[in-house]
Amino acid sequence: MEKLYNQFFNEVKKPSMTYVDRNDKINREVGRLAFQVSKDKEDALHKKMKFHRDKYKLYKKLILDKYKSKVKSQARK
Repeated sequence: MEKLYNQFFNEVKKPSMTYVDRNDKINREVGRLAFQVSKDKEDALHKKMKFHRDKYKLYKKLILDKYKSKVKSQARK
């Protein structure tokens, strides 16, 4: 029993690494900056996104479409 117990914990301790390429990092940063800009400007889409949780993904996409071109250059820095 002890052997099985030790074997289980040795399997769990293996490290897992994920690699993110440059484009994924830029896209992640674009999304973060787009939401920050919409929040700072008190955009109606941002308020709707927070209020209507069932349509959260729809408003999230609309915000990204609206601010993506403005924040893409900031994300690359």
